Amino acid sequence: MALTATVRIATDRVADLPETLIRRFNIQVVPVYVSLGAQTRLDDGTLDRREFYQALRQGTALSGTAAPSPYEFLKAYQQLVDEGAEHIIGLFTSATLSSIHNHAQFAAQLLSGGRVHIIDTEQVSMGIGWLVVSAAEAIERGASLDEVVALVSRLRSRTQVLGVLDSAVHLQRSGRVSWAVARFIELLQIKPLIIVEGGAVQLLGRVRTFHRALDRLLEHLTQLTPLERLAIIHTYADAPLIERLQQILEPLAPEKPIPVVEVGPVFGAHIGPGCLGVAVIGAENNRSNHG
Repeated sequence: MALTATVRIATDRVADLPETLIRRFNIQVVPVYVSLGAQTRLDDGTLDRREFYQALRQGTALSGTAAPSPYEFLKAYQQLVDEGAEHIIGLFTSATLSSIHNHAQFAAQLLSGGRVHIIDTEQVSMGIGWLVVSAAEAIERGASLDEVVALVSRLRSRTQVLGVLDSAVHLQRSGRVSWAVARFIELLQIKPLIIVEGGAVQLLGRVRTFHRALDRLLEHLTQLTPLERLAIIHTYADAPLIERLQQILEPLAPEKPIPVVEVGPVFGAHIGPGCLGVAVIGAENNRSNHG
């Protein structure tokens, strides 16, 4: 079955897709709730990110996130059906990292007039985003529904998000590292280097400076070449660090200039301000990729 406008893609705000890509591929993006202090707001892409990260940096309030309800997912699906969609491909935050996936799945069972095909991306941020873009491009090429599902399933095993955190405090609050480990990292002023792969957040290493972390990122990414996708992601990291990362990754970039994406408040609430990293899809036949 050739895909037309009767097949649409839905994702969530954690995907950090730039608005230009959302509009280009007509992606349905479900907002996610973000709490800062006593205020809870819906991150629909209009939140002031600079203001959000400044508040986190000042430490004036704790932050948290909450998944949209199944009803909100159902409402988003129904809108697509009303616009003519017969099939909806759902690419949401990793099932192991958020209840977003389960809420989206539950809502899919309630939809009438269309069918939702949910694939666990096992990812966050532009790790999800790249899978969405790849699926959307396949739809444009006229791929069948089965071909698009198979493509995403193949690509996710080669998709990674890597980053160096300015602090472990926010990651500890999210429950991804223990208080003892976070305190150890803070006391020694160590920068955690994390990797998100296969639905898990793991500590890839510990470095003392951002510049050493960038070298480690380059070492890791070189093992994944040739890269199919590459984006720099950050939570308002210092501009010179972003420029430095652009320079060292230039030889590996499949697309130039390298896309630079600001991480939104949802994922940013868990990793904190000042983080810098990459979202990549590595080479198909590379031993460093699993699956």
